[in-house]
Amino acid sequence: MQDQVVIQLHLGDPAALEQIIDRYSAYVAKIIAAYLNRMMTQEDIEEALSDVFVALWNSRERIRGDDLRPYLAAIARNTARQRLRGLHLTDPLPETEEIEDPCSGPEKLAENLETAEELRRAVDSLPEEERKLFFRFYYLGQTTDEIAAVTGENPATLRSRLRRGREKLRRYLMERGMAQ
Repeated sequence: MQDQVVIQLHLGDPAALEQIIDRYSAYVAKIIAAYLNRMMTQEDIEEALSDVFVALWNSRERIRGDDLRPYLAAIARNTARQRLRGLHLTDPLPETEEIEDPCSGPEKLAENLETAEELRRAVDSLPEEERKLFFRFYYLGQTTDEIAAVTGENPATLRSRLRRGREKLRRYLMERGMAQ
């Protein structure tokens, strides 16, 4: 027999949605945070949480059974993935802006800019999956465990890919006389 709250939700009772939000908010928030942790602000995570319950309300007629947990988990994962896609992680790394260092002269500044540009080209030369991994690990500061939670890959595999990617970057820079 279906849970009375789910029946009321099917009938469009806003009070049923409020009960569901009270009952499942922590559960849904943990799923979303596992995907978005350290990549988005707490406000973004809370907004994603709200989006999950709006999606539940909008699709309430399609709910089968009385256990909402699997249904909410699927909506939460899809909502988090959609937000991650919105980050455009496949875009090239942002251009660096000139930063004046009072301790450096114009020669050192030119050398630093040249090195930064060469490093950007080196990272851009990596395959897309490695570029995404480098972006998440070095730019966003995610751990391999956090990246694994989002991508479904093994953390040890990610560490190996990072090591191989660093080796490719080192060879690329050595060929151009930028590394030893």
